[in-house]
Parts: sequence; C-alpha cells; structure tokens
Amino acid sequence: MNILIVDDQKFIREAIKADLVETSVEHDLQMFEAEDANQGIETIVATEGNIDLLILDLKMDNSDGMEVINFLSVHACYSNIPLAVISSSDKRTLGLVGSIVSRLKLNLVGVFEKPINVGFILAQATRLQNKYGNEIGVKSPESVSGYDIDKLLEDEQILLCFQPQVDMKSKCIIGFEVLARMYDENGYIYPDTFLPLIDKAGLNVEFSMMIIAKAFKFWENETGVTNYRLSINVTAEDLICDSLIDYIISYKKAHTHINLILELTESQKVINQACVLNSIARLIINDIGISLDDFGKSYSTYERLDTIPFNEIKIDRSFVCDIDTNKQHLLIVESTIALAKKMSVSVVAEGIETESVLNILDELGCDIGQGYLYSPPIEGRYLKAWVNRYVHKDTAINEH
Repeated sequence: MNILIVDDQKFIREAIKADLVETSVEHDLQMFEAEDANQGIETIVATEGNIDLLILDLKMDNSDGMEVINFLSVHACYSNIPLAVISSSDKRTLGLVGSIVSRLKLNLVGVFEKPINVGFILAQATRLQNKYGNEIGVKSPESVSGYDIDKLLEDEQILLCFQPQVDMKSKCIIGFEVLARMYDENGYIYPDTFLPLIDKAGLNVEFSMMIIAKAFKFWENETGVTNYRLSINVTAEDLICDSLIDYIISYKKAHTHINLILELTESQKVINQACVLNSIARLIINDIGISLDDFGKSYSTYERLDTIPFNEIKIDRSFVCDIDTNKQHLLIVESTIALAKKMSVSVVAEGIETESVLNILDELGCDIGQGYLYSPPIEGRYLKAWVNRYVHKDTAINEH
C-alpha cells in the first residue's frame, strides 16, 4: 500500500505516519512524503500514479494544495488517486474545497479539519474502494456499534495522551491537557467514536472518574512532570453530579501538590445553572481552578462569563488556527484576549500550528499556547522524554 503525505510541517507528517502504522492492518505499507505541492506532483509522476491514498494539506508556506488538485484534474491518468484533503482552514473554506474537488470528479475521500483522525480517513478510503479495486486494511467505523463499551470500560482499556501548554513569553512549559484514547486488539478507538457510545450508555460520569483516577495516578508516579499543572476536561453534566464532585475533591485533597485545572466544555445550554455554580464553588474552595474551554463556541459563553468565577479563558482552535489569513477570526481572538486582560484572567490559545499564528498571538498578548506547533498529544510513556528534549532545547537556546 502506497501512501503519499503532502504537508509542509515535518512534525505533522511524522504524526500522520505514526498513526498510519498504528491504525493500518496492512503490513506492506510504504509511505512517501512531500513538503510542498511541487514535490507532491513529482512523487505522483515518479510512482506513475501508484498511490493508494494521497493525504494533502491545503495551506503550505511555499504552495497550496489546490496546485496538486488542479494537476490531478487535468491528468486523467492520476484523477482516480484517493484524495484526502486536510487543513486548519475554517469550515466554509473546507466546504468550498470539497465542492470544487467533487465538481472536478476526483476520487475524493473527504475534506478533514486538523487535527485529523487517521483511522477514520483510512476507513473512509476503504469504503470508497477506488476503481482499480485497491483496498486499505483498517477496521471500519461501520463496526462501531459492535463495540462493547461496558466491557472496554470494565477492562479500563483507556490510554491517556497529554498535550503541552506553553507560556508564550518565557517559552516554559506550563502544564498539559489530558486527552483520552481507548483501544482494543485492533488499535486506537478515537473520541469521535467512543464518546457517543459512552453518552448513549449513560456512563459519562463513570468515564470521567476513570480519567481523573488514571491522570492523578500517572502524575503522582511520573517523575519530572509533577510540577506542571494538569488540565482535565469536564462537562456541565459532570458538574451536576455530586458524587463526581466529591470524587474530584477527594483526589485533590489526597494530592495537594498537584495543580489541577478543570476545563469546562459544553456546547449546550446548562439546564441546572444553580447546581453547576454550587459545584464550581466547591471546587474553587478546594483549590481547583476552572477554565472556560472552547470559548466563543458555547451556547452560553457570555452567560458563563457573568456567573462563573473562572481562572482562564481557552479560545477554541477553530478561531485560532488561521488568524494569519482570516481577518474575522483575528478580530475574534484579539477582542477575546483584550476582554480577558480587562477581567484579569489568563488566556490559552489552542490550535497553534504555524509560526505566523504564534507570532500574532504573542503580539496580541496571549498568555499560554497549545497546539501541534509545540507538539501533538503525547502518549504517557513518551511524556518524560518529550519534556527532557523540550527543556534541553530551551536551555540551549537561552545559553546562546
């Protein structure tokens, strides 16, 4: 199986390759890389179009993905290559590109927003099965309903990944956000697959308890990371469960040295506002910080600003990732940072993928950065090594 990855950022190509190896059941896997459109076209020609999947970034420093798309459209011998377009652009742009590719009658797997779910892309490609009969070996999401979510939770087949949060001024690591993955004998099961199943089974609180317990255990035992803050996602539904609040507080009391931040994520209106506020008050009294996650997307964002004594605002990645090209998103980010400054709270910008976006955020006075430019989510077993590399690199820069 031949897969071509066209993306100008090496760390993204490496992350995709690692996920491909982890996700694909195909043993004879050959991967090609290109850092711009010209290299991508050259690879397509050199392989005589023998590409089973082309993963193409839209926005690159020296070119753009449309050059490759146009090349495929005018060379019929290459037009059947399965094409997965990936980008950090806004959804309207992604929709436009998808429409263009469809009109050009190319073999479109889909248009996917970064960070991507490689397993899902492979499954989509498998479903399409291009005209030459090639198939990519991957577990299809059609079998998702066959997952025994109770069994997975019972066996605690949960893997924690950690994405770093970095101080924009000092470049020092501030902490890490906990991101959950599940797995079985076939490999990773991603949140867009398992979270709906957990919700349907009514096991959200149980799942949150497992994540909290595993995160605290890891943070307690992993030397070299304990001093960094630990951010864990919770929903408004979690906060109306007294037993979960008691559970969180008990863990915090048993590990007072761990700086715990709860990132409140919720896209729907809070039904029991009084209960949520009561829970938040209890958490704050017990030295647990509150961050408003996905700021700008929540149904009740500004209502929460008025009622919740939060420690920080976390700007949603959909507004951050393209502020160097999207003036509307730039204005949203700029006004959010200014508002936070007036309210004397910290601002975290997630979805930082390029130096140009990082520089703009720095100029706007953003406090903390998070995104693939620093690192993709890191499996716990690799976290200490990543921290050592980052700290060593940062020290070396400061010495020069």
